[in-house]
This record gives sequence, structure tokens and C-alpha cells, in this order.
Amino acid sequence: MKRVNAILKKILPKKLVKVYINYQNNKNKDAIYFYTKDNLAYVYRKKQGLINHADEIETIALRGSTADCDFSPQCIKNSYNLGLTSLDVYGTYYLYLKSKEALPNLKNIIYYVCGLVPGMSLIKTREKHRAVPYKYFFDIPYQEEGLIDKKIEEKNLEECKKTKVYVPKNYHGYEKKYTFVRELDAVIRAKTILRENKREPDQMVWIKKIIDQIIEDKKNIYIVIPHYSTALENNLPPKEELYKKIYSLLSNYKDIPNVQLIDLYDSDLFDDSDMEDHDHYNKKGAAKSTRIIKEYIDKHDSSIKE
Repeated sequence: MKRVNAILKKILPKKLVKVYINYQNNKNKDAIYFYTKDNLAYVYRKKQGLINHADEIETIALRGSTADCDFSPQCIKNSYNLGLTSLDVYGTYYLYLKSKEALPNLKNIIYYVCGLVPGMSLIKTREKHRAVPYKYFFDIPYQEEGLIDKKIEEKNLEECKKTKVYVPKNYHGYEKKYTFVRELDAVIRAKTILRENKREPDQMVWIKKIIDQIIEDKKNIYIVIPHYSTALENNLPPKEELYKKIYSLLSNYKDIPNVQLIDLYDSDLFDDSDMEDHDHYNKKGAAKSTRIIKEYIDKHDSSIKE
């Protein structure tokens, strides 16, 4: 591995090498601690950027890496990407509750779901220690107590308190990502998605809670099902099965105009050139999908005016 790393350092950009080495070092661990400077700086930027633009934000994108990678704020005026890597629907519900009071002009919530969503609980995964900086910076409570190692939590919190980085004025939450999920076999990625998709007890109650809260708040929620790579889609069941819990839940809101579904899963507007990896868009794909979302928002706004 040391020889491979040395070779990569000579032929790849420095940032890309760092991501690859970190991936190799962590891929077989039972838990990853996530108090590296890069990770904490990423969460800090998300929070500080939100504060910087709070008075102007009308549209926010929420949930995990799907939102983080797939929503391009430059395509929608007064929007902000508040997606946080691996954030589950429980955490997203509380992120919305904690954030909405600071956003006086908020009108639209772009809520990303993916195949993992129905059953994934961050606190029960090997990435559970991401919950520590999310709690520190965004006040998102742990879904269950006793699952975070106290010594790791203390170290993580120490690093959180020391974290402070420059956030440009034009930062709206979207960052170019380097990922290695493309290097994973699509079969392996599909198995992970299906494992979380079928996990019981599921997490669907948190999707219902945020929809009901947004309706009560008289705002609009656009639930987005993104596109997947051809290889990944070929290793997953039909979307009617993969998203059956999502479709079933949304059927209860079919007559409520401020709850909209944007289903891009099998859209012919996308192909593999839009993908950064099997289940996240690259910059081109993110811009394309965000422009489609803008069309939905504009159409909804026009219907209200009429």
C-alpha cells in the first residue's frame, strides 16, 4: 500500500491522493471517526455559509450526500445547499427544525431521497461519528444515546471547537467532491443500498414528520428521486419496488399542491456522463437536475398566482 500511495502522489493531484489514502485507510474499519480537519471544515462552512446568507435564502436543499452533490445553488436564485454527507431522514428533520427559524424568507425545501433512505439510520452505521460535528454545529440530537464512543466524542468535540475556516461570500453550500464510489463494483453498491432500503424498523416516520411540518409552516416541499448510473440501476429492482415506501407515503399527499414529487430515476434527460459515481451527479449533472427543479418551482409559483 505504501508503494501504491507513493506512485499516486507523483501522478495525481494532491487533494485527490489525500481522499484516496483516507478511503483506503478507513474502508475496512468498523467505525470512522470523522474529526479530520477537512471534514470539520466542511461542516463549519455549511453552517457559516447558512448564517451568511440567512436573510436572502428562499430555497434550501436537504438530506445527505445526494443533496450535497446533486443540488447546484447557482442555478436557482437565493438558494442554498444544506445537504450533509450521510445525514439520514431523522437528522434532516431536526436540521429543518433548527434552521427554519433563522431563514425568514424560506419558501421551498428540496428534499432528496435515494434507495438508502427508507431504512438508513446514521447512528447505527460505521459512519455514526459524523453525528458529533452535526450535533455541535447544527444542534441535531443523537437518535439514540450510548452508541457514540465517549472518548472519540470528546476528541471530536475538541476539534470542533478549534475549527474555524474562511468562508467566501459567494459560498452557497455546494462543493466539488472527489469520490471513489465509481471504483466500487456496482453489485457491491447495490447490496449496500438494498440492505438499508429493507432495514427494519424503517425510518419513514421522519419523512412523514418533515412533510407534515412543512405543510404546517405553509412552505413547499419538492421531493427529488435522482438518477443512478446504468450499471447500478441494472443491479437494483425496478423503481416501483425500490421506492415503494416513498410512493406509498406520497400517495397520501396527492391532493396537497405544496407537496411535489420530482422523479428523475428513469429520466431520459440523464446518462452516465452526468454521474460522478454510481449514485451522485457530477457538476454537469447537478446543474442539469437543479435546472429541472427550478422549472417545477417556477411552474408551481405560476399556478399559485393564477
